[in-house]
Amino acid sequence: MLPDDFDFAQLPPGATSATLEEVGMLASSIETIDYAITSWLKEDLDLSAKTNAGYTNVPVFWQTPERAFQIKDNRSIRDTDGSLILPVVSIERTGIIKDPERKGSYQAQIYAPNENGRTGRMVIARKIKQDKTRNFAVASGTRTNNGGKLQNYFPRKNKKIVIQSLSIPIPVYVNVEYKVVIQTEYQEQMNQLVQPFMTRTGQINSFLLRRNGHIYEAFIEQDFSHNNNVSNLGEDLRTFETTIKIRILGYLIGEGENDDRPIVTLEESAVEVTYPRESAVIPGQPSFLVD
Repeated sequence: MLPDDFDFAQLPPGATSATLEEVGMLASSIETIDYAITSWLKEDLDLSAKTNAGYTNVPVFWQTPERAFQIKDNRSIRDTDGSLILPVVSIERTGIIKDPERKGSYQAQIYAPNENGRTGRMVIARKIKQDKTRNFAVASGTRTNNGGKLQNYFPRKNKKIVIQSLSIPIPVYVNVEYKVVIQTEYQEQMNQLVQPFMTRTGQINSFLLRRNGHIYEAFIEQDFSHNNNVSNLGEDLRTFETTIKIRILGYLIGEGENDDRPIVTLEESAVEVTYPRESAVIPGQPSFLVD
């Protein structure tokens, strides 16, 4: 759950749960998974195809925006008649499945105390709070010797070690399904764009996605369905279309924008419990307040 380059030293002195987001402690949401698969298509695959203008980068669009907005937002992808300039790749999320069989490290439901049935939390990182642990070690190593003088740093094993812990809500695992549609004008273009989906992962159909320190496993379905209108003798634009289905094993942390709790909390362990000293006045005995 932590960014790849995360270091506890990045935490500023006196860091609280509210400041943890500044060091990259970001939640895993549905939008995070959407960004991960879109970035994989745009940046990792970085698809190109041979066109009349030479080899050009193929644009990747999320779903299919409304045509008027798409023309206004990016006029380079449509011609003067408003027709889409091929080739093009689009991606759409087709469904989300919350699979009870996928529970991760926590097989049983763990509830948070006094949270009306909300899920509990899990610790993702720990470190020793050096300054406070050192203070307890100095205090326990200070004693009075036989001469009545204080002796500092007396060799003694310190058992009061303050542990600082980072915790997050227990993840909820989901299967997110996507549909990638490739549209081209020529069969040669389709061959160039489909082949990376088949060969990039080697002899397996799985690959990893990364986003904000989170890692998701994705699977490409083995069936690549093709469709075209070559046999149509009408005046319609000749198009080739291939549909590729991708399933991502993801997880969700927190309730998103509707969560009133911090995603990441910073807590310290209690190493010493003290009670106030109490005195009782016994009838017939002089009070300890009397000189």
